[in-house]
Amino acid sequence: MVLRVILQIIPHGDETKTREIGRLDIFNKGKIGLANEYGVIDLSPNQTGLYNHSIAHIRENGAWELVRLVIGGLQIK
Repeated sequence: MVLRVILQIIPHGDETKTREIGRLDIFNKGKIGLANEYGVIDLSPNQTGLYNHSIAHIRENGAWELVRLVIGGLQIK
């Protein structure tokens, strides 16, 4: 299963002009002790992100905490 975070621009609130400007796919690699281990599959559109380690995350902490941890670990060139 993949958790996908999509960044979109909605010019002047007009949904018909919405365009995607970024995408982050986070996948579950397995378990480490009591936590799940997550990594990044895709950082689009330009693949500028580097993610060189996994994140240990307890599901009960929620999806937004996982996204925060992943984004905090990204190093953008």
